[in-house]
Amino acid sequence: MQSFLQFLIVGLGSGAVYAMFAQGAVLIYRGSGLVNFGQGAIGTLAAYVTFVDLQQDRGVPTVPALLAGIAVAVAVSLLFQWLVLRPLRSAAPIVRVIATVGLLGLVQAVVVQRYGATTVSVDEYLPHDVWIVGGVAIQEQRVWLVAISALLTGALWAWTRYTRTGLAISASAQNERAVQTLGWSPNRLAAVTWGLGGGIGGLAAVLVAPLTGLSPVGLTIVVTIAALAAALLGGFSSFPLTFVGGLVVGLGEALATRYNSDIERWLHQSQITGLNRAAGFLVILVVLVLRGRSLPLRSHVADRLPRLGSGVVNARGVLIGAAVTLALLFGVFGDSWAQATYVSLATGVMVLSIVVLTGYAGQLSLAQWALAGIGALAAGQLVRHGLPVELAIPLGVLITVAVGAVFALPALRTRGVNLAVVTLGLGFTVSEVVFANGDYLGDGLDGGTRIGPVTLFGLEVDAVNHPHRWAVVCLVAFVVIALVVANLRRSRTGRRLIAVRTNERAATSLGISVVGVKLYAFAVAAGIAAVGGILTAFQFSVIKYDRFDVFTSVSQVGFAVIGGLGYALGAVFAAPNAVGGLGSEALDALFGLGGWITIIGAALVILMLLANQHGIADVVVRHHRGRAAARRAETPVELAEAERVAPATLRVAGLTVRFGAVVAVADVGFEVHPGEIVGLIGPNGAGKTTIIDAVTGFVKPSAGTIHLDDAAVHRLGATRRARLGIRRSFQSLELFDDLPVEDNLRAGSEAGASRISWLTDLIWPVSRPLSPTALAAVRGFELEEHLRKLPGELPYGRRRHVGIARALASGPSILLLDEPAAGLDEAESRELASLIRELATERGMGILLVEHDMPMVMSTCDRIVCIEFGKVIATGTPDQVRGDPAVVAAYLGTAEPESESEPEVVDAGEGRAPAMSES
Repeated sequence: MQSFLQFLIVGLGSGAVYAMFAQGAVLIYRGSGLVNFGQGAIGTLAAYVTFVDLQQDRGVPTVPALLAGIAVAVAVSLLFQWLVLRPLRSAAPIVRVIATVGLLGLVQAVVVQRYGATTVSVDEYLPHDVWIVGGVAIQEQRVWLVAISALLTGALWAWTRYTRTGLAISASAQNERAVQTLGWSPNRLAAVTWGLGGGIGGLAAVLVAPLTGLSPVGLTIVVTIAALAAALLGGFSSFPLTFVGGLVVGLGEALATRYNSDIERWLHQSQITGLNRAAGFLVILVVLVLRGRSLPLRSHVADRLPRLGSGVVNARGVLIGAAVTLALLFGVFGDSWAQATYVSLATGVMVLSIVVLTGYAGQLSLAQWALAGIGALAAGQLVRHGLPVELAIPLGVLITVAVGAVFALPALRTRGVNLAVVTLGLGFTVSEVVFANGDYLGDGLDGGTRIGPVTLFGLEVDAVNHPHRWAVVCLVAFVVIALVVANLRRSRTGRRLIAVRTNERAATSLGISVVGVKLYAFAVAAGIAAVGGILTAFQFSVIKYDRFDVFTSVSQVGFAVIGGLGYALGAVFAAPNAVGGLGSEALDALFGLGGWITIIGAALVILMLLANQHGIADVVVRHHRGRAAARRAETPVELAEAERVAPATLRVAGLTVRFGAVVAVADVGFEVHPGEIVGLIGPNGAGKTTIIDAVTGFVKPSAGTIHLDDAAVHRLGATRRARLGIRRSFQSLELFDDLPVEDNLRAGSEAGASRISWLTDLIWPVSRPLSPTALAAVRGFELEEHLRKLPGELPYGRRRHVGIARALASGPSILLLDEPAAGLDEAESRELASLIRELATERGMGILLVEHDMPMVMSTCDRIVCIEFGKVIATGTPDQVRGDPAVVAAYLGTAEPESESEPEVVDAGEGRAPAMSES
């Protein structure tokens, strides 16, 4: 028991420091809406300045040195906010997040270059007596750390809750414009939070340095992951919960250390390292996943991502590029340049995995290099046990694909920057628990896996003795995988990935499985990463796993941004930035700066984001994209006649939806028959959109049943319901802005494509014409001239039409339209009403219409259901509902009209008061 308490006390001290780092990150997030991945690196720099530059080299006393070190952290944070983030204010959120990843890489590289990679011990300066209480030794230093962290937490909580500046900082992250109208400058508020957040990180670093010593990589990465994990528990908003999160991480580390030997015996392992660093993070990971959602809320705003390439392969360019590379390899390059070539090509393969996962699918993962190491480990172990390399490599890739699917599980309930933090922690866990344990690695020297010289199909290709041959192997692998990635981009599967990247709710409404897409993206990206890891690891006869560290994973994302996150071609421009790659070789040959490639590469990430957020590939192909679009625009579209849909009746009975204690919908029932238009009307906040959400599976009802003909669908997910023939439009449009109109329609009609396409699209993507149903929608909404345009290039009315046409593309039996006329003028509304009537009359579609435009509702609908406060107050034909006193009261606030004229229904949502009569 005493030993247990002793470890708890140690864990509380470490957890308190993690909490301090996390509080700085939370403060920055509350002020700018941005997670700072560079928080730990800035703190590490402050600690080195304090204890090496000032105390050790110049003999500065402790207190002035501490203050100076913290001031350095404040200055670096302010400079980064002013020089980088301020110009990127309007950039996509992922771009700004990656800018902080670039900050992490840059500061980390500077610290390594300036101070070296060895650990530096630091003398204790806080009171460090040992108190014996009940036989338990309590270190006074740990008590001080907990007290300082608790006081800091209380001060930050009170400041942001009770002061005008603190409240303005929190409000600025939600709505900068609103804060500006109150006289606050968002730039100054962001500067305040970044300065204070950086200073808090510096304070935490100088406090923890005597406990851990100074290590550029260890202190930065361990603290960053622990602090971000603590901030996750606090939702990047609550200082008290973040403090608790830090303590949880610290206690987890301490208890894992305490019971490490018991775990080793239970698992029958002689030695397991790294569990202490992973335990606390894994606890918070479980909490985060349980707290997450499979689909984002209606209020969720999807992050914008950098532009996408077309995926069109320039065959001549590929052949010329490969021929030039081969000519240089065997006609010009010596061994060192051949080595640089295969290092760059292996890195290019890694970047392609990030293009698939982050560029195409929008899943920001910082664990790809760890998956590359898993691939190298799996293939290496198979070779060590006697399998030929030709068989071991594909098997190793398949094993990594399965592991990649496991890594995808958190992505099913988290997204955005939360997912980035989770994958960073998972990668760190693999590095600490797997790659640092000799029992898992084999009998190689220094904890490696011995594979011997590599031979492929009877030809010796090992990189040590035959660097040019290994470069050719890497070139072939790179070209093949680049073609696979390009194929994926322009395929049906690629459209599914991009749909999920752009808008998960809209993708689900079309029958696209968000779960399936995410699992697929992680699996394919993991397989590609495994190839990159094998190409890297098989360069030597003994695989060493220290290169598969978390920091390299972070760097790889930066390389992908430099090249072009949404382009397969981007890997060509990203690859030379690898340490030991062609960039290093060129810098060394020309300027003697090969050792500075890490700093230069990190700086390039930031400079590229400032110059062009879409990468070098986007700049190179921009004019080609314009010419190709012009050629495609000239291609005529052969339209088709409308087809009748499969008839089905929607029956809703006793539908009740609760959000906590609030009853949003209460015992609502109605039916929609084939060829019938049912209007659902009511004041704003009556629950109309919630009913659509419940019918389509986006909200789980508390009670009630939903049937499509005789089939109960209320227990099915939104994807299944869409595939059965229940489709919807969205009040807020929610188009796939990264795809042209034509591909928006394809996404609406291809969701039920054969599962074999998940594989065939990697090799031979087939471009099929739009379905007859989709073509009929094109004709009906007059979209012929707009098919090759992006939705953002269209006027608002046309974008409305695209949203409805996309929902129609598969020919659904039931169509639910959520305020389709919002924002349209009178003429456009009449035209839309005619089209909706045609869908019911000529195609036999059952339509539920939610709309505030009363003339449109009264002239279009066969029956009307009126709700107020989630309850049905009237139902019947337009004439019956028009004169119902309860309906009049719901809209006007009185059951008795002031004159004998027709009552009017005030449209609170659009600011109109259209007469409740047919026009």
